[in-house]
Amino acid sequence: MSLESLNERYRAFITLKEVRGKPEGRLKGLRFAVKDVIFVKGVRTTAGSKILADFVPERNAKVVERILDEGGIIVGKANTHEFAIGATGTSSAYGIPRNPVDNERITGGSSSGSALAVALGMADVGLGTDTGGSVRIPASLCGVIGFKPTLGLIPTDGVIPFSWSLDTIGILARDLSLVRLTFEVISNKRLENGTTSVSKRLVLGVFRLGDDEGSKGVRKVVDKLSSHFDVTEVKLPVLDQRGNWARRVIASVEGAAFHKPLYEAYKHLYFPDVRRAIEFGMSLSGVDYVNAFRVRKDAIREFVKVMKGVDFLLTPTTKIVAPRISDVVGREQEYRETLISNTELFNLLGAPSVSLPLGSYNGLPVGLMVTGALYDDLRLLSVSEEIIRIVGR
Repeated sequence: MSLESLNERYRAFITLKEVRGKPEGRLKGLRFAVKDVIFVKGVRTTAGSKILADFVPERNAKVVERILDEGGIIVGKANTHEFAIGATGTSSAYGIPRNPVDNERITGGSSSGSALAVALGMADVGLGTDTGGSVRIPASLCGVIGFKPTLGLIPTDGVIPFSWSLDTIGILARDLSLVRLTFEVISNKRLENGTTSVSKRLVLGVFRLGDDEGSKGVRKVVDKLSSHFDVTEVKLPVLDQRGNWARRVIASVEGAAFHKPLYEAYKHLYFPDVRRAIEFGMSLSGVDYVNAFRVRKDAIREFVKVMKGVDFLLTPTTKIVAPRISDVVGREQEYRETLISNTELFNLLGAPSVSLPLGSYNGLPVGLMVTGALYDDLRLLSVSEEIIRIVGR
């Protein structure tokens, strides 16, 4: 099936447009789906909204420039929940992306199309953004790998912002080697190799493993890992009790600050759930915003202390598997709060976190999220490779 026919059926891309860079490089021949909030010179960037239907950037985002310089090929601009403010993917002016396992279900979002393009083989690598889980959520629901690096390691220059304090570019693929290679090419900082300590018996801390669908979907995986690693339950009370509130306040206030001029001019063109999210940000006070950052500081201090006793954390990526589109439309806010409840905690911390497609519930995929200490990104990817090998045995 051609890309055009596949796209007509699944709505992975808003714009199919091939852009080639240099003929040689570390990414030679690899096909990239670029979320439609990331600038590609000469190709329209809509952010999934009617408001930007005719916006064509005159420059590349820094990450796109780095991909093209290393021989990567841009396949097109991937579908997204409007302005990346949503976790379901259902609020896009260019069609609802459909889950590759069951096309009556959502892909998750907001990097819906990037995950879907990778799952369908329309691209080798997907670029997304992750402010509250927008790479890892669709990775979990579509059965692919989704990696959110440590905050600040990948430049966000040339990306339509949601939250300046939390926005992170992330990477989606079906193979961790492609995630690592892409990360090494587009990141700002050269990190240590990160492979030397994988051979020792590591300690994995289990966090937020409960009775929800996601927990049930990954419990057997966690049990299997307990014979290869020391697995222990960990508690992060500040993060657990206040982290969701703090992350949402920071993101909402900063999102409202960016959108205020557009909102005042084009309020009627926003999707209802996105409009409500912006209005919520406008309703918050400076005191709320400051207190959210105080919680963030306490949560990071708590996290750093806990990570001295464990090497990595294990958490279900999402509490639910992909719901039906018909159940979600009109209830996006309700589903958003459920979908981001685990992932957004690690955006608040700025920690590296990857969703691995290792679990399932009722025949639908659910991710196991592995999180490392700040700047331990490459070791996280190495341990994730080992986890995939163990579970696949």
